[in-house]
Amino acid sequence: MTHPQLDRQSLRKTLRHARRQLSEQEQQQAAEQLLEQTLHSQWLENVDHVALYLANDGEISPHLISQYCWQHKIKTYLPVVKGETLRFALYDHTTQWHNNQFGIAEPITEKHHAQGSLDIVFMPLVGFDQYGGRLGMGGGFYDKSFANKGVKQNPLLIGLAHDCQQVEQLPIEPWDVPLQAILSPSQIIQF
Repeated sequence: MTHPQLDRQSLRKTLRHARRQLSEQEQQQAAEQLLEQTLHSQWLENVDHVALYLANDGEISPHLISQYCWQHKIKTYLPVVKGETLRFALYDHTTQWHNNQFGIAEPITEKHHAQGSLDIVFMPLVGFDQYGGRLGMGGGFYDKSFANKGVKQNPLLIGLAHDCQQVEQLPIEPWDVPLQAILSPSQIIQF
């Protein structure tokens, strides 16, 4: 019998490799389809505060969602690593940057937006399944950040991923925070 943690590590390696193999053109097309799916879902209607991320390591990019938000006066936020959790900092044309301990650019600020007052958090995934299972990078930052969030409380947690990151069924751990939806270029899965 294999250990679930080993399965998760093996899946992470395989799925990260798959998304890194996508060409620049495929990445751009996926970002465009992601925006279309987001607009189709109507999640961005009547919201004021949306958190997303800067794509890294082949992740699907929400940059077009960010641009849409800016054009429609929706404030956008990016995660900032603080210990074992995330805080969310305003992201706009005045944002100043530094690289965090993982080499990922994040805003330089001491001012953070309260998580509960965010309307939506779009988060990257390494893998997902049709049952709402999600696989992150393994650090647990999103899980620890939203561990006490009730299902019906803000923010709406939506995972973003390429279609090649979908698997039949993921091994789920008790600490995995459930998402309300997963969005890929070809589908919207709501839970």
